[in-house]
Amino acid sequence: MSIRLMSDVWRTSLPTVEKMVLLVIADHANDEGTQSYPSQATIASKASISIRTVQRAVNNLVERGFIRMFKGAGGSANCREDRRPHLYQININKLRADIVTGRSNDTNGVTLTAVTGGQSRPMNHPTETSIKPSELFEEFWKIYPRKVAKQAALKSWVKVIQTTDPQIVIEGATRYLLDPNRSPTYTAHPATWLNAHRWLDDALPMRNVSPEEKREKELQLSKQKTERERQEFLEWQKEQELQRQRAVPPPQELRDLVKKIATK
Repeated sequence: MSIRLMSDVWRTSLPTVEKMVLLVIADHANDEGTQSYPSQATIASKASISIRTVQRAVNNLVERGFIRMFKGAGGSANCREDRRPHLYQININKLRADIVTGRSNDTNGVTLTAVTGGQSRPMNHPTETSIKPSELFEEFWKIYPRKVAKQAALKSWVKVIQTTDPQIVIEGATRYLLDPNRSPTYTAHPATWLNAHRWLDDALPMRNVSPEEKREKELQLSKQKTERERQEFLEWQKEQELQRQRAVPPPQELRDLVKKIATK
């Protein structure tokens, strides 16, 4: 339990449902905002909402960058793999930035601070530090498995990172790249993937591999095996050469003795 984080959550400008869900997650977290893995049923019970509402609230918190969610990564060492809850990590910087910058306007256009509720002069600058449009996009582009329509992807990227931590999107793209059930033929365009918030998707379902894909995979494995064996052979040759260079010839007496024994 982190009393400090729970206090910070109370002072955010989050909607009531998201705030209650985040409070439960903070209740299970340490002071660094990590190691929190309450089940969806636990969150629903403590927040007095349905599991479906929990799922929607969690997705909203992930999209806005308040938390990161690692599916099926929580639980103790003795927990069965198929029963592991999700692991949550609270973005402390985002949480406390919302406390500092969160504001609501009254009917007279006067700004109220989220922390004290006191009045302040109207401000024209954005409530959060703006993110450069190309920030981390190249890293995403290198990872994403389909390189098409880069400008459209960049436009979608700029829109997405206004509400979502870029690292969450990049991690999702990495999972999509490494998913063994992803078909190259049906890999989504990067702009489409970003616009649909596909980093929130579960792993792709099992699919039947076509004979062409199977042959291609076997060919790749065969090439990898051949290259590995070639490298091992080169290493073996190098080691043998080093041993020859380090070898010290036996003394003459021993060589004469061996020669004498061999001629008997």
